[in-house]
Amino acid sequence: MPNMPMGYDQHWNFGVQQALGHNMVLEADYVGNKGVNLYMGDPTNDPPAGPGAVQARRPYPLFGAITYNAQDASSIYNALQVKYERRLTAGFWYLVSYTYSSNIFTQETPAAGGDHAYQRALASFNIPQNLTLSSGYALPFGRGKAFLTNANRFTNAVLGGWQMQGIMVLHSGLPFTPTISRDVSNTGIGGQFPNRIGSGALSSPTIADWFDKTAFALPANYTYGNSGSYILRADRFKNLDFSLFKSFQAGERVRIDFRAETFNLTNSPTFNPPGTNIDTSSGGVVTSTLSAPRNIQLALKFSF
Repeated sequence: MPNMPMGYDQHWNFGVQQALGHNMVLEADYVGNKGVNLYMGDPTNDPPAGPGAVQARRPYPLFGAITYNAQDASSIYNALQVKYERRLTAGFWYLVSYTYSSNIFTQETPAAGGDHAYQRALASFNIPQNLTLSSGYALPFGRGKAFLTNANRFTNAVLGGWQMQGIMVLHSGLPFTPTISRDVSNTGIGGQFPNRIGSGALSSPTIADWFDKTAFALPANYTYGNSGSYILRADRFKNLDFSLFKSFQAGERVRIDFRAETFNLTNSPTFNPPGTNIDTSSGGVVTSTLSAPRNIQLALKFSF
């Protein structure tokens, strides 16, 4: 497209911060972002919905699908971000962060109505709720601590000076789009939408039946479905990492650092989105996980 407009972003935010008690701070922020004239690759040689061979009905039948570069997409992001922090006091600190947000895109979506059909929908990466808790604590054992303060050298080397840290992340699942497996509109466009006749969400989804396929129906031949993009959600993400570490002084010049780390401590799986076709047996079935299984690693470092 000649003379394409320049894409740009607009950012704005407003926040307040308040000290609460000793070494504790609460902060709340509103954050906004708007994208204008964003780049997209738009199709332009698909035929309208109807009977007959797809290729013969294309505007330019000598060619297949044609995509041109355009900057006609836009986005809008709004978020409430809250942070509560206890700074290091008596060997203990923690940080709680929560974000409630919405990220919406407007872009050309041929599956919704053919070439030059635009749709306003959630972004594919929209995560409306995100909670993170992190904390660290120096265990009160060993010389100069609340317990075993007069410990001998051996006891202090074994039990004193240990620290632990952890971080837990919980957030909403990724959105996904129910689709149909065949070209009902007869336009050569894949990933077409069904008609939505119900919510589609299940109160207790399983990996064999993640969403309600009966809440969707095939459109009539040579029409487009009325369902939309990213209207259902996959599994919620949950993860807990934990570490335990200590430094040993072995003589005047030698120091030994030991660290034990566990990723996904609870070994909790987070499932990827299921198959999205409402008219096949694989629709609604989860076949993979987003998270990695529990992983434990030990490290020992000598400094001299």
